[in-house]
Amino acid sequence: MKREKYGPFIAAGVTAFCVVAAAILLFFLIFNAASVRAFFTTLSHILRPIFMGMILAFLLLPIQRHMLAMTPNQKLKNKNDVRFLSIISIVLSLLVAFILLYLLLAMVIPQVYDSIVGLVMAFPEYIESAQVWLLTFLEDNPEIQSAIMPIYNSAATSLEQWLSSDILPNLESVSSTLDWLRATVLPNITGVVSGVSAILLAALLLIKDLLIAIIVSVYLLVRKDTFAAQSKKIVYSIFRTDHADLIVSETREAYRIMSGFINGKLLDSLIIGIICLACCNLFHFPYPALVATIIGVTNVIPFFGPFIGAIPCILLIFIIDPIQSIYFAIFVLVLQQFDGNILGPKILGESTGLASFWVLFSIILFGGLFGFAGMVLGVPVFAMIYSIIRRLVCYGLRRHKLPTETEVYMGRTGPMSLPNGHKE
Repeated sequence: MKREKYGPFIAAGVTAFCVVAAAILLFFLIFNAASVRAFFTTLSHILRPIFMGMILAFLLLPIQRHMLAMTPNQKLKNKNDVRFLSIISIVLSLLVAFILLYLLLAMVIPQVYDSIVGLVMAFPEYIESAQVWLLTFLEDNPEIQSAIMPIYNSAATSLEQWLSSDILPNLESVSSTLDWLRATVLPNITGVVSGVSAILLAALLLIKDLLIAIIVSVYLLVRKDTFAAQSKKIVYSIFRTDHADLIVSETREAYRIMSGFINGKLLDSLIIGIICLACCNLFHFPYPALVATIIGVTNVIPFFGPFIGAIPCILLIFIIDPIQSIYFAIFVLVLQQFDGNILGPKILGESTGLASFWVLFSIILFGGLFGFAGMVLGVPVFAMIYSIIRRLVCYGLRRHKLPTETEVYMGRTGPMSLPNGHKE
């Protein structure tokens, strides 16, 4: 009886305490934003292998499910047999992923390496050709020559003075050379060596994180059903049954959108890269493997990806042959039209359900907030937010016994509260 008597006061006290605690927490976050940001940065760095493992498991999950679906013993009653088949499917999915990655790297890396080496070896020739073209252009345009040549002469004079005053005096004798090397050159070399050491250390840490990520992905794939069941238990223990059903349904819809978009976009970019490589070899564009790799990787970014990848490729080809760069620009335009109107919709289908404007909006917003990762993941994340808002709006309209079709609200509409108004 006492509990029923003081129950409302206890509830009000708990609510007041929660409000005050939330206000204090918000005040702390606002006035210690730098420390909080540093804390989350350190935490994300520590948990980076876990995040990488989650991403890897997310990408391998469709392969595992397809393999389980093709297994005739999938529906066995014995849990041990099902667990064994699950482990086998995980191992086979990892093998398939590694084989595909190895074949892709074995095909692309040698050609990319040859292209980069060829570009570096031919760079002096390109510089000489550019100088010859510049001199010829200036001879035919004396006004421009009179404006540029003073700048060129000033730069040449500064370089000559630097060589005569700073470099040559230090090379007059052995002792002066040694003193110069010890005082000037060695500190710079030490900086370069430390930079190389930092790069090697970062590479070793990345390899370590990748190994941990593979182990984490295996654990997640093995226990995915258990984790899903535990998450449902938590949701149903906190929320009302109908609200929990809605949360579970939205989570499944979010997974469908995210997995459909990411896996489809990766497959689409791989196909576009292969088509670009074949056409670059067919049309004899320079550095076909390097160009195809850039086009394929940047194609992962929706909408802006083709333009981001095409610009450096066009500049690279322009250095060698300006006419070829024009042909390549036309080829990329045709290729992206094919991808955007035929190949992309065929692979992705209606995985996001977003209009073109919202695709552009999500890429600009999330790209500005999170960089390259935001440009890649912005579309599926915004699609999930859009789906939740759309369902909430439809739920509210149905509660008020109003139509949910957008066409009903287009143009001038009368008061919905009238008896003759649009109602379901």
